[in-house]
Amino acid sequence: MVDKETLKKNIEDVMERIEMACLRAGRKPDEVSLLGATKGVDVETIKLANQFGLKIFGENRVQEFLPKFQELPYLEWHFIGRLQTNKIKYIYDKVSLIHSIDSPQQIDELEKRCTKAGKTCSVLIEINIGGEESKGGINPEKVDHLIEKISNSSHVILKGFMTIPPIEDDDMKLRGYFRKMKEIFEKYKKLNYNNVNIEVLSMGMSGDFEVAIEEGATLVRIGTKIFGERPKK
Repeated sequence: MVDKETLKKNIEDVMERIEMACLRAGRKPDEVSLLGATKGVDVETIKLANQFGLKIFGENRVQEFLPKFQELPYLEWHFIGRLQTNKIKYIYDKVSLIHSIDSPQQIDELEKRCTKAGKTCSVLIEINIGGEESKGGINPEKVDHLIEKISNSSHVILKGFMTIPPIEDDDMKLRGYFRKMKEIFEKYKKLNYNNVNIEVLSMGMSGDFEVAIEEGATLVRIGTKIFGERPKK
């Protein structure tokens, strides 16, 4: 884990690189949000990161998120990991965005919980753009089905899409995945559904966030480049 000065420098460096990527793409830097991926990061480091200008934090595991939320409920939290339907009840009222919706069952569970609590929940549909069996997310051809499901609910709001593309050394292949996601994003942005307000394209992590921004990402999820390598279990 990083020390205080390194953390501050890392955040400044990532923000600068986001700005430069936006300029290269002819975009405004305020079009891209930075999320700090805090898997394996302790509460004190998260507090410091917030003081150094990081505003959004994302967790991958429910059991790791809950104690952090108890200590830092005032931060903006997103859930960015694979989400089992039976864990939704623990997080639906604590996060401002769930990035990893990929099944009708998750939507049903969210709708049930939110209806009971009298609140809404914003989500992204995760798309498995590289068709990798080891990753969550749906095939792009199945997006219509999930959007229809969300438009028929009254408490779940679709804000956009998330993806984790295959690891690629070939820059053009990587760009191809991100471009395909941007096409999907633009296509559904134009359509008029209930409870659908497409504005977030969450793609790009520590190794590829600049390429993702150049190809249209509106939110990048950065862990290692901010917090350093996590301790291996």
